[in-house]
Amino acid sequence: MPRESDALSPQPILLGLLMAEPRHGYELYQDLSQQLGRVWQVGLSQLYGQLKQLEEAGLVTARTEPQGARPPRKVYHLTPEGQAVFLAWVREPSSHLRHLRVEFLARLYFYQRLSLPGLEGLVARQKAVCREQIERFDRLASESDDSFRRLVLEFRRGQLEAVVAWLDRCLEMLT
Repeated sequence: MPRESDALSPQPILLGLLMAEPRHGYELYQDLSQQLGRVWQVGLSQLYGQLKQLEEAGLVTARTEPQGARPPRKVYHLTPEGQAVFLAWVREPSSHLRHLRVEFLARLYFYQRLSLPGLEGLVARQKAVCREQIERFDRLASESDDSFRRLVLEFRRGQLEAVVAWLDRCLEMLT
């Protein structure tokens, strides 16, 4: 799984989609596009590359199934290790503001779709991360003599305050 500093990986999303049931690659692509397309964009070739990596890592297995006159297809199954990796990911808050719009929304989707317990805890952890960042931006702004830098930090602080208010709204709507 990628580190936070890496580009966002769709691998946890694929693992989450396989939590419900085994699927072949194109079914995963359709489900991802229909359910999370406004949040996470993945091309079909990228999806197959990610599935190969997940299989090599032992997080999914693939079984080839015949399709009559059509070429056989691979059906992907989540391994216990894959399930553990997904459940660890889905419970973690996003540590960067820029990842909230993608990662956190995907986490919310899976909490609702899979009826996972602990949504309140996830939201509380995410709010704590946001509050820590607000405090950091306040400290950096108070230490800076550069008015432009202070404006940038105040802007980021405002974004985080809006996210905290939105997180409260999430709980109202989803619990």
